[in-house]
Amino acid sequence: MHRARAARGGQAAMMRAAGVLLAAALWLTAAPARANESEEGYTPPGATLSEPRAHPDWPCLASLLQQIVDDDERARGVNVLHVGRVVSKHGDRDDFVRVYWPQRRALLLVSMNRAGCADPNRRYDSAALGWYRTKARIDLDRDVVPTAADVNGSTYLVSRPWVDATIAECTRHGTALKLRRSPRRRGDTDADAG
Repeated sequence: MHRARAARGGQAAMMRAAGVLLAAALWLTAAPARANESEEGYTPPGATLSEPRAHPDWPCLASLLQQIVDDDERARGVNVLHVGRVVSKHGDRDDFVRVYWPQRRALLLVSMNRAGCADPNRRYDSAALGWYRTKARIDLDRDVVPTAADVNGSTYLVSRPWVDATIAECTRHGTALKLRRSPRRRGDTDADAG
């Protein structure tokens, strides 16, 4: 009995680690991080754009964004998240979107599964949501520098022109989601997360 439980725990840990590695790969492609890269704006060279609501993973994305808002204790009232168009590159395993959250002065970087949404009712645990509190979030007051040259090899800084292009894309061509922070359900703990 104990061995079976330990094996399930080990499998869950391996799945979380695989998710973190995938998200790290997404982070490296979602934001220009090297000073010698051009300021291509929202769309990387060779990528195509599509509407987020038409993507097969939209139900899971909408659920994740609601959980991110629910997880943020400082989120008050209506939060409008501007979901940019889906970025797809031939040869990449997953697509991604960038999400502008003006009330939190942040950009979120989120991967989308091309195969579609497996379970829109999936509850993310604290570790998974923590990724969107830290690594997959660009703080617009702290993580932005004037030019690509000022990024200077950083893995988290982005340039002001890239941020401006991303916010413009999200607000002009994206989909606005109006979300309120939900009251925490009883029994909502990491042990309940799937």
